Amino acid sequence: MGVDLKIAGLTADALELDVPEELRPSTLRELGIRPELDSRIDAMPPLKGWGLRQTAIALLRLYRGVRPDTVGNRCVYEPSCSRYSELAFRTKPFPTALRLTFRRLHRCKPGHGGTDMTELELPE
Repeated sequence: MGVDLKIAGLTADALELDVPEELRPSTLRELGIRPELDSRIDAMPPLKGWGLRQTAIALLRLYRGVRPDTVGNRCVYEPSCSRYSELAFRTKPFPTALRLTFRRLHRCKPGHGGTDMTELELPE
């Protein structure tokens, strides 16, 4: 079923999933559909320079490129934890971004997900 959805070009919004909100992000990922917030963060351009923030973002993107799909598809939040962390490093001072990342990872438990943008907003 996931392959058909990819080929059809359906988005998460086009589907009416009969699953609880806290299970929606991981369900979409299992079907081969990237949630919208994940896609928007992936589309952001790299930051200029090579400071701590840029290095953290590069490492997060490398992690997403090499991690097994079984790990990436289990994420219960939208955006995924690595994308939430990337957004934190893009928009907050480095120590705050680290704190937000660790708090998010601490909250990550199967069956307790959903959309979570605690203390973050997407830049325009």
